[in-house]
Amino acid sequence: MTEHKFVSHPALQTDNYVRVTTLVPDKYGIIQLSNDLLVAMHEADMSSLKDDTTEDVSLNASVIDNFTQLTDAMEDLAKDMGIEAKFKF
Repeated sequence: MTEHKFVSHPALQTDNYVRVTTLVPDKYGIIQLSNDLLVAMHEADMSSLKDDTTEDVSLNASVIDNFTQLTDAMEDLAKDMGIEAKFKF
């Protein structure tokens, strides 16, 4: 299996990759939503033609959608824990 590392943002540049497998309860899908958000951010970063991709990533429709879903899932988790969580942006 060939691993390809396509990293353009300095914060994502690393040679330290760790494979992790674990079984955890994920009633709200937070783990998958977090992964989807990271993938969307990476794809937006890679498709940008600018040197500074911060704005392109933050305004990407897929990133916004995944971020919204993750935020909603975290708010639902907080409600189940008896905490009123409202994220303000």
